[in-house]
Amino acid sequence: LAMASHNVITFQPQFLAAPRAGEWQSGLLDCCSDCGVCICGAFCFSCLGCQVTGDMDECCLCGPSVAMRTLYRTRYNI
Repeated sequence: LAMASHNVITFQPQFLAAPRAGEWQSGLLDCCSDCGVCICGAFCFSCLGCQVTGDMDECCLCGPSVAMRTLYRTRYNI
């Protein structure tokens, strides 16, 4: 049997899920770019929460924080 050469891995490629420090993904006033969401959040926050949970295929009764927690735990294998 011939011995196979062994390659030693000295650097593991990394997947960056989050932006690097100091880089913003949105502008200062991007929260007002969608007027419908902005108005809905200002005047009927619970309706906006139900819309967010519906977009994440979660139950509205659990609330948006539970839906977001579930989404991020699944996405990042936490």
